[in-house]
Amino acid sequence: MDRIPFSGIREIFEECDRLEAAGNDIVHLEIGRPDFDTPDPIKDAAKDAMDAGHVHYTSNYGIQELREAVASTFARDNDLEYDPNGEVVVTTGATEAVFVTIMGLVDSGDEVLIPDPSWTYGAHVKLAGGEPVQYRLDPDDGFQPDIESVADAITDRTKLLIVNSPHNPTGSVLSHERAQALRDLAVDNDLLVLSDEIYEKIVYSGGSHRSLATYDGLRNRTVTVNGASKAYSMTGWRLGYLGAPESLIDPIVRVRQYTTTCAPSLSQWAAVHALQSNLHEPLVESFAERRLYVLDRIDDIPGMSCPQPDGAFYVFPTIPDGFNDEVEFTWSLLREAGVAVVPGTVFGSTGTGRIRIAYTNSINRTREGFDRLEAYL
Repeated sequence: MDRIPFSGIREIFEECDRLEAAGNDIVHLEIGRPDFDTPDPIKDAAKDAMDAGHVHYTSNYGIQELREAVASTFARDNDLEYDPNGEVVVTTGATEAVFVTIMGLVDSGDEVLIPDPSWTYGAHVKLAGGEPVQYRLDPDDGFQPDIESVADAITDRTKLLIVNSPHNPTGSVLSHERAQALRDLAVDNDLLVLSDEIYEKIVYSGGSHRSLATYDGLRNRTVTVNGASKAYSMTGWRLGYLGAPESLIDPIVRVRQYTTTCAPSLSQWAAVHALQSNLHEPLVESFAERRLYVLDRIDDIPGMSCPQPDGAFYVFPTIPDGFNDEVEFTWSLLREAGVAVVPGTVFGSTGTGRIRIAYTNSINRTREGFDRLEAYL
């Protein structure tokens, strides 16, 4: 466990709890958690399931109704055909989907390519006994993958390529050109692929999401991860899922059986309703408004700049003029101004001199956060 760091995001989050317990008012711009309530029809579906007595363990794969809904969603939204009986697994959040995939597919000593910057894939790889190897996302190219960096990172020990689009922490959406180049590298080097698409429904004008597994030669080597947390504001329901060919599902389910057994039964019934609805659309409209507001405020601060994000609900700007250390800046801003953001180096070396801002708070609270930031500067 000495190889596994504490989450830098959670360190900020825990400090926020401590400061708020002491009576401080904190503006939360650090956590990837939508501030909206879960839509009422989804909550009603869970209540109905409770009243019907659906309160017991389910299959390791998930309830049949949800697996069918997931398969239909993949077909409708992603042009991916998965058999609900053997190619779909419901998980306790998309985090567990990533974890059981890596634990099931990565052996001790295997190398796994992960984006720099990225969410906490590296810790998952280390827990599996593998070695995370970073490839660069280019800030000067909208944080698209640097294909030369990916190619240079491949060795005879490389087992798995991880791709995340729309992307956390930058909000970038993988272009068709770069996706095709990643496809070529994966096929030519016989790599497995984990495509994390949890933010796929949160895409703005100018961005277009396409599942990586739809590219020629990738379906049979790709695990596609998604979930209900982000688009439907269901983070606390812990409901994720994945689709993959049966040959890859087998080792994943073996791991699944010895972790959480199954996702919460009531969450599964709620997700059936969520995936069959358009209840995400008002949330995405609100995120689009917040995105434009945050970009405008960033433009007004000397030294702060970032590529325009086309998806998710994050920006990844440079720190203001007068600061050289993103970690020092982040903690000082939190303790002196009551504004919580995340230092960019939590996500990798490309985050040096940057911070992640999540526009998952209301416009009014976001305005308060930027007002405090400007007063602090």
